[in-house]
Amino acid sequence: MATVNPPIGKRLMADVIDSLAETDPERKVCAMPKSPGTPDEYVDLPIRKLAQAINYTAWWIEKQFGKDGSFSETIAYIGANDVRYLVMVVACNKTGYKPLLSSTRNSQAAHVRLFEMTGCSKLCYSPEKQQNADEICAAAPHVASVEIPSFADMIAQESRPYPFISTIEEVKNKVAFIAHSSGTTGFPKPIQLTFGYFGALDHGAHVPIPPGRVAGVPDRLTPDDLILSTTPFFHLMGFSLLIMAVFHGIPCVMLPDKPLSTDLVTSVLTTTKPTAALFPPCILEDLCAVPASRQALSKLRRVYFGGGPLSPEVGRQVSEITHLVSFLGMTEGGFVLSLRPEQNEDWSYFEWSSTFGIKMEHVESGLHEMVIHRTQTPEWQPIFHTFPELDRYHTKDLYLEHPERPNLWKFHGRLDDVIVLNNGEKFNPVTMEKIIEGHPLVARAVVVGLGRFQTALLIEPNWRQVDTESHSEADFIDIVWPTVAEGNRISPAHGHVLENKIALASPDKPFATTPKGSTQRRLVADSYKDEIDALYARPDVEDLPFALPPSPTLEDIVSFVQNLVLHVSGVTCGDDDDLYNSGLDSLRTIRLASALKAAGFQDITPQMVYVHPSINKIATLIHALLYGSENGEAPSRRERIDRLVAKYTDSLPEKAHVRNICRDSGKLTVVLTGSTGSLGSYLLDSLRSNPSVRKVYCLTRDGKPETQAQALQNRGLDPTIPDKVEVVQTSLGERHLGIQDTKYQEMLQSVDTIIHNAWRMDFNIPVESFEPVHIRAVHSLIEFCAQSSHRAHLHFLSSIGAVGGWSTSALSSTPASPDAIPELPFDDCDVTLRQGYSEAKHICERICLAASEKSGVPTSVHRVGQIAGSSGESGYWNQSEWLPALIATSKSIGKIPSSSGGFAVDWVPVDLLAKIIVDVVQVRSKTQETPFDVFHLVNPTATSWEGLLPPINALYGQEGGLETVSMEAWVQELQHIKTPTADDLLNKPALKLMPFYESLVAGGDLAALSVPLDVRNTKAASATMRVLPPISPDMMATWLRQWGF
Repeated sequence: MATVNPPIGKRLMADVIDSLAETDPERKVCAMPKSPGTPDEYVDLPIRKLAQAINYTAWWIEKQFGKDGSFSETIAYIGANDVRYLVMVVACNKTGYKPLLSSTRNSQAAHVRLFEMTGCSKLCYSPEKQQNADEICAAAPHVASVEIPSFADMIAQESRPYPFISTIEEVKNKVAFIAHSSGTTGFPKPIQLTFGYFGALDHGAHVPIPPGRVAGVPDRLTPDDLILSTTPFFHLMGFSLLIMAVFHGIPCVMLPDKPLSTDLVTSVLTTTKPTAALFPPCILEDLCAVPASRQALSKLRRVYFGGGPLSPEVGRQVSEITHLVSFLGMTEGGFVLSLRPEQNEDWSYFEWSSTFGIKMEHVESGLHEMVIHRTQTPEWQPIFHTFPELDRYHTKDLYLEHPERPNLWKFHGRLDDVIVLNNGEKFNPVTMEKIIEGHPLVARAVVVGLGRFQTALLIEPNWRQVDTESHSEADFIDIVWPTVAEGNRISPAHGHVLENKIALASPDKPFATTPKGSTQRRLVADSYKDEIDALYARPDVEDLPFALPPSPTLEDIVSFVQNLVLHVSGVTCGDDDDLYNSGLDSLRTIRLASALKAAGFQDITPQMVYVHPSINKIATLIHALLYGSENGEAPSRRERIDRLVAKYTDSLPEKAHVRNICRDSGKLTVVLTGSTGSLGSYLLDSLRSNPSVRKVYCLTRDGKPETQAQALQNRGLDPTIPDKVEVVQTSLGERHLGIQDTKYQEMLQSVDTIIHNAWRMDFNIPVESFEPVHIRAVHSLIEFCAQSSHRAHLHFLSSIGAVGGWSTSALSSTPASPDAIPELPFDDCDVTLRQGYSEAKHICERICLAASEKSGVPTSVHRVGQIAGSSGESGYWNQSEWLPALIATSKSIGKIPSSSGGFAVDWVPVDLLAKIIVDVVQVRSKTQETPFDVFHLVNPTATSWEGLLPPINALYGQEGGLETVSMEAWVQELQHIKTPTADDLLNKPALKLMPFYESLVAGGDLAALSVPLDVRNTKAASATMRVLPPISPDMMATWLRQWGF
């Protein structure tokens, strides 16, 4: 019995169907094939016939199994993909059973597991699925199975109405439908959807949207439309169109129950002439590759796609011929109301409705997770019918914000799509995969690399397009490589795929997919485990596909190096561009050096690549090796350093042209750079809690408070960003630091202190690689200080490496203690370590001194020593630094150095270091007598390396302990590994820092760091420094636990 005119959102599908069968009996529900398997002849199904079939089936169910009425028992249905799915669901509703729609693609074990989890002992099936039913019953003998009637039998004669007298209030928390997850990470899990859930779906179609806008959900189509669905009805994406047909009168087109193909879909589009269609991305991509299918798509008024991201190239093509709409739904949460973006080129983005409770919570690197929050009307939010105990639901779906329109969001995979390499780098491969899948020969692409040192790529070819007789796997990879290179171009360097790390799928082992057509990444990786292992067993550098000609010219060599850099590293850049500012890293440097050796240049080492950091410089080096000389004599180290100092000091303003000081006597307003790093996070923590600080501007690359909050949380600090902290987007190498003009002017009027902490931590690259961003940034900060109303004080965080080349003989010529390096400026680069990192710090120290002397800008140089992990249990010491790398490598080779190679263990825990710096900042803010000063930030109480070995041996003693050897023997052990493999670099991370460790035993510059540093100036300025404890075995034990090697 139908309820009379219930309000929207309070309707039950059974009631609506019964009511319309009486009041509007000929209303069209769907267009369906006249006979199964025929795509060229369709008939309309009126709602009276649907009601008749449901009544017939309800009486049939009662006859077979009895009437439940309490919604406590479950009936499973597995059938041909036709209207009987809707019939079975509503008939179960009427008879009081919970219908379980188990995917016809599930394995026997998955079916049985779902039956167990839902307490299901009853199975209905259509004759096409009898084999599935037999397999289930064989594995679960307690299950009673019965074949359902054909749809023709259901509607062959009038059936008396089956009464359904429940109201929404009585059944809103009862289960109306059991769907299930895709089973990507194991067995599928049942998802129980209530009558209240479907009421919320009904209500969602009537939520107002702005005039003139197009909804991103097909439920806003009209009864005059006709929409084709290509998704199976056991999945909610397919079943949703049946819901819309019942609740909203939007008729749909049903495909014949046969394997999907472009020919089938094109034929149905041509025959039925729908106005809209809903496709999974994989089907739409296949259609777009066929001219006739693309022509059929152009006749549609709207094309909706959902279930995953669409290839950018396919999206562009479809958006040019029709209105392309991105549709988002989730089984547990229903349709997500969104608006189609107003700009056609933004087809891949969503604009969320403000009524849905969506908040985008920052995760990392510009990625945000969609989180649905309970609103004041949760009854209209389907997700809180599924999870009534929650106040917020984390979807695990990741999105990128539009670069210009902040209300638009693009899907960028799921949290479990993120690949974490074994060096801790994270990479979301979804965008890269969709670009690769845009190639007409590629059906699917899966990037792998979880727990590995680098990524690899599996490609499932579009076998219909591939001539396997005339094209080998190598030929295929050559053809698609430019598209893979395009995917590399938009990806971070650590996510790049090398050409020899690509493998093709087997035609006999197709990639596993979900019912929506999405690739099941983990199942594919499990299925292709052997092939993946074989990929990683390949050497990184095999036979090169190109070579130098005999007697090459310099131009020939430049072209060769261009190809080699791209082939080995995936980095694309200009011939004079700095490779390390273009994405080259230590791993790719090792690969490049290995490739050069393989090409015949045996004398080239990774260190030689570091000091020749551009294509032209490497080419010139090779030319010199071939012909015995380089073009012109290279400038000396001193000339290179002095030239950079002059470049950034000659243009400094004279004191007469510097703005008059107008300093408040009150609290500090601070600019902090590098605030998302380890030291930067602790500096921010100290500044925000300091009552003497009025405001802190954190200059970050993305300018997002959530990134800053995440950085704090990652180090065990309170992630709250108080009102006194403002996060500002910056690009340090650009004019005005890349800050918007209005914000820059505001800061000029208020800032009186700058703590410049941002710096690239790379001890291998040459000093020139630090110029475009880091040296230039110091000059820009000094310009800011000179123009600021309060003559802002610049605190530059330098390094003890700037004086690490100090010789004992030089001590006697200084007025300071002959036993320590003084806290003074130096203009002689001989005192500096011979590495680009320290040389760049030295240059910036001299720029700061010149700014104070020439321009009257107050500056302070903080020479920071080794920063240790936090002194407490929280926090984390980056595993890529030299000490964690040494310990991880020692565990791998079973040997550990007996000494630190002359290094004093005068480390400072990061949390205490931040407090020392803030102490100095406060003291310096109150004195104007000394415009320039130097502070050494090392531990006044050094301890020995030997004193820290006991906790290391205690931890690894259970595994046989570590043999204690000299630092020289330890380094020699690693030097025997001439061409490290990916596994070597994983298990022995010290290989990436070999120049550093080699310097410890060579009696070179780094050994000079054993000379003590005078800290009297710092102790006078910092109470924290005066009581700083030495590094203890307990601290080492804490760091070992945090690393977890």
